[in-house]
Amino acid sequence: MIKKFRSLAKPLVIFICVTFIAGALYIGGTSFFGGGSDVYASVATVNGRPISLYDLQNVYLQELQYYQMMYGQLNNSMLEGIRYNAYERLVENTLIEEEIANRKYQPSKAEVEAEVSAMKEMYGQEVLEMYGYTDAALKEIATMQLAFQKLVDEIAGEIEVSEQAIKESYEQVRASHILVRVDTDMPEAWEAAEARAEEILSLLDGMDFAEAAKTYSDDGSAEAGGDLGFISRGQTVQPFEDAVFSMEIGEVSGLVKSEFGYHIIKVTDKKTAEGEEFEAAKDQIRERLIEEEKAVLFSNWLTEQRNKADIVVIDRQLAAFQHVLNEEYEDAVKAYREAIDENPANGFLWSSIGQVYIQMDEIDKAIEAYEQAVQHSANDGQLHLMLGSLYQETEQNDKAIAAYLKASELSSGDIMTQFIVRTVLEEMGAEDAAAEVDERIAAIQEMYAQIEAEAAEEEASELETDEVETE
Repeated sequence: MIKKFRSLAKPLVIFICVTFIAGALYIGGTSFFGGGSDVYASVATVNGRPISLYDLQNVYLQELQYYQMMYGQLNNSMLEGIRYNAYERLVENTLIEEEIANRKYQPSKAEVEAEVSAMKEMYGQEVLEMYGYTDAALKEIATMQLAFQKLVDEIAGEIEVSEQAIKESYEQVRASHILVRVDTDMPEAWEAAEARAEEILSLLDGMDFAEAAKTYSDDGSAEAGGDLGFISRGQTVQPFEDAVFSMEIGEVSGLVKSEFGYHIIKVTDKKTAEGEEFEAAKDQIRERLIEEEKAVLFSNWLTEQRNKADIVVIDRQLAAFQHVLNEEYEDAVKAYREAIDENPANGFLWSSIGQVYIQMDEIDKAIEAYEQAVQHSANDGQLHLMLGSLYQETEQNDKAIAAYLKASELSSGDIMTQFIVRTVLEEMGAEDAAAEVDERIAAIQEMYAQIEAEAAEEEASELETDEVETE
């Protein structure tokens, strides 16, 4: 059952990532299932077509579930970014729906039935029924998916893939490198790095490359003797790629300059585009390259459509975040103020305007905003943490310590927050407060140790059972 549920998080062959939330499937907007979004309050319009608050919340919850699975706890800035991303998806979906309607695409009954059968095979009839997907709903989904694919195919047109492109896509090089890293634009730092790299290069005449990498490289691959494994084109920065794909097995390069510093490269193996294995893979590579090119062409078309579209943002929070992305901070403040007027008890809106004030270097106003934020969202440890840092910056140390301790108290299960608070309090010389946080860290570590012990005990018990059954 767990594997089946996880499979539901995979894309269902259409323009947004599809997930199952409380038994609801979203694909491109609820209007695909009837009950159009015009019955809900609109957050924006695209060429006069409304995007409803209901649709926005639906997609936002789906995106939220995905990011929570990926990253765990999310802060307010991330939540607002996810909400805006959901809005962006809906704008694009609305433009796609509009184009499909204008072109009057209508897949045949046979095509729809074949697509439904493929869905049932992929996800399982039992699982689809469990989540309430009737044949009628699946036909609606299949119709839109087929229409979408036809739209992509027509916009992309015929795509030719050259033999050279197929060969280059197949080829791989295994390489090791030594990196002398440069983290500044200062010319003297680059000169010093170049001199150091030249010195390392001169040592390679009498020194094993892997040992030299372990000793001198500034890259994370140093532990593995500089080994990067097999590299395909497009995976590294261009100067590195140009060098590594022009070298022979066993060859050591001169200095290769990239944005990261100076590399010394050794090629240790190659996967060349020849032989039976390559011939067997050619058709699959060709199809993949065609699909990749289609995606690029369709994305370019969609960007053009968006640039030409008449998009009106009604939701003030969305408008504010858009201004932030464009670094239009005065406009962002105005829009957040309007959003707060509509919902003055929303602590996250207060923290958002606080972040804008920080960008504007108006720290006193940022503090006032975050004070409002913690007043309305008193149980959010991250808000108290941010307020503490603002107090500390303005040398209001007593208030800072109190805010940090509150953040620690509210984040009793979050060891990373505890370590951050502990470090800051120690730097401030607040020994008693730091000791209080130490107790919480110890409690979390004890909890982790207990969980590990229980897991080890359970594993030992399972091994013992397996041994008895084997006997």
